[in-house]
Amino acid sequence: MLRPFIAASWHGHRNDPNIPDPVREVWQKKFRGRGFGGKGQQSNVDLAILDAEGNLIHWFDAFRRMGPRRGPGGGQKRESLGDYTIRGLKQALPALDLDHAPTAEHPLKLPDLEQPGIRVFVRLLEERMRAYRAPVVEVVALNKEDWKPLHYPRKKGRVEASALKKWLSQVYPPGVMERTSQQTKKVYQISRVDGNLTIRPAGSDGKLRYALLSGAIRLTDEGPGDFTYGGELEVVLTYSESGPAPLSLRGVFEGIYPRYNPVQRQSRDIPLRAAFESLSDKNESRGPLQR
Repeated sequence: MLRPFIAASWHGHRNDPNIPDPVREVWQKKFRGRGFGGKGQQSNVDLAILDAEGNLIHWFDAFRRMGPRRGPGGGQKRESLGDYTIRGLKQALPALDLDHAPTAEHPLKLPDLEQPGIRVFVRLLEERMRAYRAPVVEVVALNKEDWKPLHYPRKKGRVEASALKKWLSQVYPPGVMERTSQQTKKVYQISRVDGNLTIRPAGSDGKLRYALLSGAIRLTDEGPGDFTYGGELEVVLTYSESGPAPLSLRGVFEGIYPRYNPVQRQSRDIPLRAAFESLSDKNESRGPLQR
């Protein structure tokens, strides 16, 4: 529904010095109880619709709890979050000039690169926050030097996980309320990837050679407290019969993310999963990862 439009987010506190004007306006109205849905219990997340000049058109509480509605057959049916959100967005339509808005369906496309790299899919299997279960997709461009640690192994060898930091550092939980700087409001990035991985040849089918990369890795972010989490990495690499550089990469990560609850002062171990696939050079007709 929102694909033809720009979607952005901001999060912070009421006493922050650089609050965007639309956010300030929303909060002024929210704390006077004028939001969509009326007074009463409200969440700490709001949705706002701006026009092309950045002026606030409409806003509403993103997780407002609505009362039950009568469903088919006379039973009680609570309004879903999706229906509630659509109802709030529709209230903004009269104030927006949508004469030229795209109406055609936009097929879902995964992010891609024009040069060799890796696409990363990440899911946090958080039972209490279903939105985190939807995969986040990132793409990472890699150069020849980045691929060298994964050159074909003639025998069993070792690869430092730190040499693969460019793409392994993308394995962090989705969600804006994870590890975040209180000063900048930005999510802490992964600053260190540790682990001693094993790479070994895994046979040939006469056309391609194969290798397996596996082992445990630990990821540490740039925030305070030396916060780390980790898991097991398994990757399959393919090679030509003669060249050392990999032609393709497919892999998975299975780990645990300790999510801290400041109210209960304890952590919960939540499964964190990731998948990796290589992206070939779109400018190369034969499509290898390396020129």
